[in-house]
Amino acid sequence: MLHPMQRDFASLAQTHFDVLVIGGGATGASIALDASLRGLRVGLLEKGDFSGATSAASSKLMHGGLRYLVNGEIGLVREGLRERRVWQRVAKHLVRPLPFLLPTYKTRMQSKFIIRLGLSAYDFLAFGRNFGMDAMQRMPSYRSLNVAQTLGLMPHLQRHNMTGSMVYHDAQMLSPERLCLAILRTAHEAGARVINYVEANDFIVEQGRITGVRASDKLTGQAASINADCVVNAAGPWADMVMQNALNAPPPRKLVRSKGIHFLTRDVTRGTALTIPIGDEHLFVLPWQGKSLFATTDTFYNGDPDKVTPEFSDIEQLLGKANQALPGLELTIKDIDYVYAGLRPLVADPATPDKVTYGLSRGSEIVDHENQGGPAGLFSALGGKWTTSRRLAEEVVDLVGARLGIGNSKCRTSDTLLACTPRQNIADFMDQMRADYPQVQTDKLDGLARLYGRLLPDLMAQKPVGLSKLKDPLLAACVSFAVQHEMAQTLEDVILRRLIVGQTGAMSAAKIAIIADYMAKQLAWSEDEKQRQCDQVSACLAIPIKH
Repeated sequence: MLHPMQRDFASLAQTHFDVLVIGGGATGASIALDASLRGLRVGLLEKGDFSGATSAASSKLMHGGLRYLVNGEIGLVREGLRERRVWQRVAKHLVRPLPFLLPTYKTRMQSKFIIRLGLSAYDFLAFGRNFGMDAMQRMPSYRSLNVAQTLGLMPHLQRHNMTGSMVYHDAQMLSPERLCLAILRTAHEAGARVINYVEANDFIVEQGRITGVRASDKLTGQAASINADCVVNAAGPWADMVMQNALNAPPPRKLVRSKGIHFLTRDVTRGTALTIPIGDEHLFVLPWQGKSLFATTDTFYNGDPDKVTPEFSDIEQLLGKANQALPGLELTIKDIDYVYAGLRPLVADPATPDKVTYGLSRGSEIVDHENQGGPAGLFSALGGKWTTSRRLAEEVVDLVGARLGIGNSKCRTSDTLLACTPRQNIADFMDQMRADYPQVQTDKLDGLARLYGRLLPDLMAQKPVGLSKLKDPLLAACVSFAVQHEMAQTLEDVILRRLIVGQTGAMSAAKIAIIADYMAKQLAWSEDEKQRQCDQVSACLAIPIKH
């Protein structure tokens, strides 16, 4: 039975939570799920939309991080590979294997010998990766290709000094936005109260202990005090600001914000991803939605986290890397269909304060502020990445549980299917959906089945009123479902985070206008507000130009 996700700000002030989470990205959502499955009363506040910042602006990978082996971060790689397998089980419709081609050259660090050593270690650290796995989720061992085979797959590669390539496997998220939403839905069904567009403005402190927050609904202007036994700061790039607010003093750990952009263009990989070392950095080219996603930049960012956007200079930088690695493509800004930017919240290394962001660890850290001379009842989850967010959440809830005196409860997130994950194997699920909906074009149905999983029958049962002008019943159903059941509050929420088609450049202005009209009626927007919403989406979809 479907449990619609709907906003209820007023009820937050009427509930005393065991755990109140600030932040609705991958880490915050995972904490809310873990704590709720252990029987805790959980609330989660997100000041924007769920997965609306760092968690959405990712390379859409679940991976161990092959390059981290170079830094000697063996533990981080092993943890990532172990967590990759977990995601492949609990969210098997949204996380699937992806082959990667890594070209080799005569240079020392890109030689076949060095790359083979790295991939041998990578495969070894991923031991048990196929045990008990769905047949469609199994990860083959790496293999070697000669020059002719490599260029047959990727003819645009730099050929000078090429010695061939290696092919290995990692995993890809089909949509980080929908995965985060699936985690939150599962937490919601376990009893958690989750809400977007609510900001924690201030902390309630009583006798040296944080007992809640004063929050405001950014959509209605309403304010409320929300009480909790402890507060977990999982605000990502804003985590140090939250700490500063709570402590009225410099935070005990410093964050470094690294800006990364991605752009989407025509398909150049034909289903196989590319990872190419370029100097001290690397380039990803990833197949996604029939196109190619180029990733990423890694530059220090010192601005307002709320105002991070892709700049023309960022695009130039990534285009330069792309054309250096794939000179035959001759990509220009005119080839770009969509571009997005995000911030990596990296924990600063006190020993090497001048280290460039690319070299900083993607590891995580948990701060129990009571142990740092701060107020009791406040915990901060810092750093980390999508792949290891579930494990970070487990460590946070273990610590919180010990503080609250419920240390005997066990984490269940490693073997609990998300609320929309099919119970049968993927092939059988897809066959069942095709049999149930023979009237739907197979490729469209398969795409929806992958994105919505077990929720697909609920989606197909939608009878949207007011969207007939779309002349696309499936798109209309997705829009209606997003507004009625997935807490979409803005046009951007729908176009870019509930319907990933918005990121492909395939959503016309006319269709966006029809969706805006529908949402205006459903959410009681004025004409001015509807126009503001349309302008915001147009700004998000625009490709920056040189001034």
